[in-house]
Amino acid sequence: MAKRVSPGAALLMLHWQNSVCDPRGVWGKNLCRQIEKNNAIKNAQSVLATARNRGLLTIFVNIGWRPGFPELPDNQHYPLLQGAKDENKGIVGTWEVDVIDALRPMANEPIVINFGSDSFEGTDLDRILRANTIGHLFVSGQCIEHVVATTIKRAANMGYNATLIKDATSGFTDNNYRAMLDILPLYAKLITAAEFTLEAPYGGTARSEMAQDARNSFSGRVAWLRP
Repeated sequence: MAKRVSPGAALLMLHWQNSVCDPRGVWGKNLCRQIEKNNAIKNAQSVLATARNRGLLTIFVNIGWRPGFPELPDNQHYPLLQGAKDENKGIVGTWEVDVIDALRPMANEPIVINFGSDSFEGTDLDRILRANTIGHLFVSGQCIEHVVATTIKRAANMGYNATLIKDATSGFTDNNYRAMLDILPLYAKLITAAEFTLEAPYGGTARSEMAQDARNSFSGRVAWLRP
């Protein structure tokens, strides 16, 4: 049976946004202490730098909604998200949905918007991964008991391999964090940011391939045909 996706690798950066990581954010006010305790932002910076240096596809996933929250049913009991809706926080295009300055995406790094704890549900994440023949996901993000765990479990059930960078994430409480570190090895490999620096594969176009004959590129071929 043919594999659904090829084994190329990508880095997912989940919910590294102001509403989650800043003390003024609707969730950040409860998460910031744990994020600092785990040194999660500094570790995520190291992970991001390594991924960029090695040419890995890096995708950010942020949670946000349209004005009026049409994506959230009025009668749904979803306490984790209700605070954002009650406070009218997390509208796409506002500060809450922007990635924190310490991890600001580059222009060529896609940003996917999701509406809950699942990075795949209702988004184009799977399409982007398949278009880039990605089969292995390295994961860094907030919150481990919600978006990180849900996304890793969904990825495993969709046929992806996943590796969680365990010190580049955190949870709402120490107990939640420890519980997820016990559960998630059933779905993914767990490594540290330091191990990612040592183990991360190279992706994209190798430097030796970038200096190609101009006639081998589309623009080069067009220019070559000009009189």
